Order: sequence, then C-alpha cells, then structure tokens
Amino acid sequence: MSTQALQSLFSRAMVDPAFADLLFSDPERALSGYDLTVDEASSIKSMSRAVFDQLAKALPEERKSFGVMIDY
Repeated sequence: MSTQALQSLFSRAMVDPAFADLLFSDPERALSGYDLTVDEASSIKSMSRAVFDQLAKALPEERKSFGVMIDY
C-alpha cells in the first residue's frame, strides 16, 4: 500500500476537475501510473462521485493540495 500514492491521487482529483471526471468515467485510465494495491484500486473504483464530492468539501483548502507533487 502506498499512502503517498493515495494522497497524490485524491489531491489531484480534488484540484483538477478534468482528472476527477476521468476518475469516475474511466477509472482504469485514471489509476494507471499510481502504485496501488488491487484492494485500493477496487475501493476507489467502487466510490461514488457523491461520496468523493462530500469528502472533498469536508477538507480544508490547504489539505486538498497536500499530496500533489507529481508531474501529470
């Protein structure tokens, strides 16, 4: 499991609306390049957009970009 990969993925989805759209429309493509376990990938794929949006709204702005330190 890579906590850093999960943080990067979710941070990117929170600050990049196009990536968030891709995550929910084509999760296989969105998750490629992220070092996730099968269970992590499965959990992300099963997450609804509504749940993601609720989580994103609950985080303070400074936490949303915490993990975005990669080139994409």
